[in-house]
Amino acid sequence: MKESTPLVPLPQSVETFDGDGLRLGTRPRVAVSGDAPRGLGETVVELLARLHDVEPVLTGGDADLRLVLADRVPVSGIADVRGVDPLDGEPGEAGVRERYELVVTGDGATVTARAAEGLFRGATTFAQALRPGDGGPAAPAMRVADGPALAWRGLSLDVVRRFFTVAEVKRVVDLLALYKFNVLHLHLSDSQAWRLELPGWPRLTDPARWPGGPLAEDGVRPYYTEEDFREIVAYAADRFVTVVPELDMPGHVLAAVRAYPELQGEAEPAHELLAYLDPRSEKAARFAADALARLAELTPGRYLHLGGDEAFGMPDELYAAFVARALEIVRGTGRKVVGWQETARSGALTPDDVVQAWIGSGDEFDLDAARETTPPEYHGLLETVAETFARSAHDVPAAVAAGVPVLASASSFLYLDRRHAEESLDADQNARRTRVGFGDYQPRTCRGLFGWTPDTLVEIPGEARLAGVEAAVWCETVTGFEDLAFLLLPRLPGVAEKAWTPGGTAWDDYRGRVAGHRGWWERLGWGGYFRSAELFSR
Repeated sequence: MKESTPLVPLPQSVETFDGDGLRLGTRPRVAVSGDAPRGLGETVVELLARLHDVEPVLTGGDADLRLVLADRVPVSGIADVRGVDPLDGEPGEAGVRERYELVVTGDGATVTARAAEGLFRGATTFAQALRPGDGGPAAPAMRVADGPALAWRGLSLDVVRRFFTVAEVKRVVDLLALYKFNVLHLHLSDSQAWRLELPGWPRLTDPARWPGGPLAEDGVRPYYTEEDFREIVAYAADRFVTVVPELDMPGHVLAAVRAYPELQGEAEPAHELLAYLDPRSEKAARFAADALARLAELTPGRYLHLGGDEAFGMPDELYAAFVARALEIVRGTGRKVVGWQETARSGALTPDDVVQAWIGSGDEFDLDAARETTPPEYHGLLETVAETFARSAHDVPAAVAAGVPVLASASSFLYLDRRHAEESLDADQNARRTRVGFGDYQPRTCRGLFGWTPDTLVEIPGEARLAGVEAAVWCETVTGFEDLAFLLLPRLPGVAEKAWTPGGTAWDDYRGRVAGHRGWWERLGWGGYFRSAELFSR
């Protein structure tokens, strides 16, 4: 099965049978059971059309692919889901929603699940099982029983350093949906820019005020209107991906402070490139309340991301006061909070929150090395940065002690803006390897970035309640969508396998399965993927 049917992430149980399997033809019929939403069928029809160059039709009668809601699904022996449900369901509910059975015979394929989410997960498995054939794609006779290992499986996308249009973000959602991710974490603000319009604060989205300039392609409006944001959220929801938006504060706010200097309040930052929101400032307090409340109004999901990382030079007592107040604001909207690991220093997190662990082993800040490559006028800034990072080892243990679930995003394996160590099969890509990717991180191969499991990450204490796994891609070196593709693929499907498939899978087996996905990446608009000699050579 694993060689002839390259499924990623690998399902928990797969049985193949003798026989010819199912041949779809060029106009396959898709049907949903009476209780399943018609919109689900339309999304699946679009998926099959884009991946396999067919013209599916949605029908109410007999069909080649049937999506059936049922009270009971025969998926015994499937591991229970762990972690925090991004939809904030009861413990274990995410696993029930996403479990499915897929049965393929010569007469047709049937996905059975208890919720539409499970039907969609099964449909993506069916789409991956199809291979080109005479007269249309075909799938082997098989039975799959499957469900997720972790409830939270996400990607954090930096749209600040490099802006991506609504259409481009939809392409990211398509990729996430194909690989059974269920969270898109949108990093919407940072020191360089503010990417979401906020009523009453129009200067935030004026590129002329941003420290980094427009940071987008010429002719592209470099921020999202509220309608843009709603469009992204709705598109993702149709593919069972929940958007978790982040407005980063109280640090990483230089763009906001350049637009509204009064947000700095009485504070005197340690360097002109540093800024933070002063909780003693009435204007800063109103700004934070307006921003977080409006974000909650725009976001149907249960979680908002507060940011909270790298508030360089901010006194501890001011940082703690700001985070505590921001938590109150978010909770007052009926939402729950995700924050980067530094938010544990506030002492205000509770077991209802989620802390995101990001500082990976081997990626700690090296002050001496930074001084060697940085002009002397910035050395004072580096010392301020070093002081903040020196405390990072205590962040996650403090969160664990407070009972706060930990979302694993360790830079060591899950930051995908790391440079590629191996060569590309496309010689033209090798020069890009020296430019695209964060230069302070040691380059790693695709195989090296596959060598972990959620339970073996040294950054996560063994007694932690693991919320899930979230990869991240930061765009300091990204100049356009092709660079994003270069960093994300072929790495992202490997993260999906770690988050979905219990235990671990072997590199050689995974490599054999994912190598067959290149054509789909092209069809979904990801032709700039890295042609890894390590992964794609035979």
